[in-house]
Amino acid sequence: MGNSFLTYRSGRWLWISAASATGLVLHYFFSYQSRTVAYGGSVEGLLYGVAGTGLIAVLMYLGIRRRSYSSSMGTLQGWVSAHVYLGLLTLLVIPMHAGFRFGLDVHTLAFVLLVVVVFSGVVGLFLYRNIPGRLTRYEAGQQADKIDPEMARLLSDMRALVKNKSDVLVQIYKEEVATSQNRAPKGWSLLLKGQGSDLLAVRSADLAKKVSAIPPEDQATFQIISQLLLKKTQLEVNLLHQMRLRNALQAWLYVHVPVSIAMVFAVGVHLIAVFLY
Repeated sequence: MGNSFLTYRSGRWLWISAASATGLVLHYFFSYQSRTVAYGGSVEGLLYGVAGTGLIAVLMYLGIRRRSYSSSMGTLQGWVSAHVYLGLLTLLVIPMHAGFRFGLDVHTLAFVLLVVVVFSGVVGLFLYRNIPGRLTRYEAGQQADKIDPEMARLLSDMRALVKNKSDVLVQIYKEEVATSQNRAPKGWSLLLKGQGSDLLAVRSADLAKKVSAIPPEDQATFQIISQLLLKKTQLEVNLLHQMRLRNALQAWLYVHVPVSIAMVFAVGVHLIAVFLY
């Protein structure tokens, strides 16, 4: 989807939005504004408002259409394409409706929320064009739901190897068990911390420092344990990247969806205030 919805049907919605924007700009500046004071209550202002409300309704319908798999109202790809370009068009239509006049009121709040929705949508567009491909590459190495069992198996193998071995090897195993549960950040910290790709290098350097402390008779076992530890670390890095990418998409939804709902309520209050007061 990310590689084709922007150019759906040879960029149909891009051209529709561009042509609409051009027509609106020409009408606003060379006809409407030259004849009267532009404001939301004028005939043209109301028409712009109706158009803007219609566009917002179309944008919000995408959430329904995504879950209507048997719907005959166009393809999902077409709706996503319209969602992107018509969303950008609202940033022109709504200011024209208001005559480019804004204040500290619910009407301006509705527009501010719309701006946040549209620009967060642009961020979402970037995320959904880039993250799925990267996520697929990491999942090709090992899918997230299979990484934890594999790491548990590696720890089990290490436990068997250090049995009846020197205290140094036993301590290495115990330290790994103690730190395994807390090594990878979770939740929002995944997006805020840079920890990840350097884990493998740090682990390799740490193991290199410990070689001299290993008794000669345990050197062979230590080499095997080192390989298991590096393999486990590689799995941790893979899991960390997968979690970070998934959390980035989830974090975007936590912004885009609630603000979209708040924007709809603000638009509703705006309409009630206009028609009743």
